Amino acid sequence: MIRRFLPVCLLALLASGLMPAGATSPKSPMRVAMLSDGGTFHDQGFNQNCREGIEALMAMGAPIFVQFGETLDPANFERKLASFAERDYRLIIGIGYRMADAIAAVAAEYPRTLFACVDATYERPPHNVWAMTFQVDECAFPAGYLAAAWADKQDPKDPAVAWVGGMDVDSVNQFIVGFRNGVARYNKVKNKSVRVLGGHVGSFNDFAAGRDMAAGFIAEGADVIFGAGSFTGNGAIAAAKEADKWAIGVDTDQYFTLLNESDIILTSCLKRMDRAVAQVVSAAIENQFWGGTSYVGTLANHGVGLAPFHDFEDQLPEPLKKELLDIQRGLLDGKLSTGWPE
Repeated sequence: MIRRFLPVCLLALLASGLMPAGATSPKSPMRVAMLSDGGTFHDQGFNQNCREGIEALMAMGAPIFVQFGETLDPANFERKLASFAERDYRLIIGIGYRMADAIAAVAAEYPRTLFACVDATYERPPHNVWAMTFQVDECAFPAGYLAAAWADKQDPKDPAVAWVGGMDVDSVNQFIVGFRNGVARYNKVKNKSVRVLGGHVGSFNDFAAGRDMAAGFIAEGADVIFGAGSFTGNGAIAAAKEADKWAIGVDTDQYFTLLNESDIILTSCLKRMDRAVAQVVSAAIENQFWGGTSYVGTLANHGVGLAPFHDFEDQLPEPLKKELLDIQRGLLDGKLSTGWPE
């Protein structure tokens, strides 16, 4: 679907912090395309969060003309990216690490077109490509500590947590390593033995497989499930709900996206792709696009973080909340390490 949005008062964008002072709006809407990898823009997580970054700008009347495209087959990436470029889209955003090579190839063929890629890692990004990565281990580490503490509180005789990953790739494993080491930190500090279970499903789009894997871990004693795998991870969280257990979400604040499971979600590991996408689009509007560079979302720049505790705000002991804050401060000042990369 293509939607047209006309410019509104510049003050609205300045107030948002997304456009620099002294900037002026273009005379006509800038054409922007966004292509998802491996799922829809309604996955209640990864792809949806990226879409929301553009939608936030739309809601403020940013001068953009946008088309969203979805694809499941990597063989189609280059063709679809090139199709957008041929139709004079000024900025083309690819979602997912698997699109990185295709974007580099198409960017070389269309050097005057701007490209951006979420979770893309390049030794040196092409001159017209803006890569976006996120230090998600920095939010997964305190999440693992929280999961271990909650499991220990609810099941002191045999506390256990489990993670369910999508694909066995760095963008997922960075969550997992941080989470596991957060549990290890709790065990060390508290002299406990919270068990950690986990496995990769091998897909980001298999809700049933994610649910089945999580159900298996729950049968082995898992008290808290960490669903790190888009729609597959959502299935894992659904299994926790069905078993009257607890969960931790990823990417976006899943308390607001998984409404059926919201009452068992302790927190979510926020990967603020929405903010990064909005920054890229705003930069392109103002002719300040940083091609050839990489944005890295961290705790320090609020690119990653923990979501609020919502229904568990009053159930979590105050000393535990302080420990979680201290852990994040320790990561910021370098006194603690998440253990990533391994």
